[in-house]
Amino acid sequence: MDQNYDILVEELDEATCWHLLSHAAFGRVGFVHGNEVMVLPVNSAVKDDRVLFRTAGETMLAAAGNGSVVAFESDHTDQVAESGWSVLVRGRLWDITDAPETATFHELTVRSWVPGLRDRWMAIEPTAVTGRRIQRQRIMSGGTRRDATTEAGQPIAERVA
Repeated sequence: MDQNYDILVEELDEATCWHLLSHAAFGRVGFVHGNEVMVLPVNSAVKDDRVLFRTAGETMLAAAGNGSVVAFESDHTDQVAESGWSVLVRGRLWDITDAPETATFHELTVRSWVPGLRDRWMAIEPTAVTGRRIQRQRIMSGGTRRDATTEAGQPIAERVA
């Protein structure tokens, strides 16, 4: 059998980006603090096409919640299959802790992995949402392609484990 591979790079539409983000629960927020670019990890959720997360009141992220320009990135990779996706949300960061809508956020699971109080709700109002998926496909004899993330109906990662 021929073991050649093609690498497919797919630009994702906005709906697919939001779908992936809604299942991610973790990402990184990039912003400027002073004269330095900062990138911090956050546990996150998606609601009404916005990225939401919690932070403590005296943090750099809380201080940026006045409409600062930010970027949020989340991704997933499969090292065995050499595939994955990445989504980038660019927009403005707002502290929405006192907004009436936060009373409905009890259904969101945004649990920090770091101990301590996270009493501020932050929302990224997007100006642009982009993403891409990279997927390796095996070229079989005869030119047919097969997704390299599965073989014999079973994910490669499960076979290797």
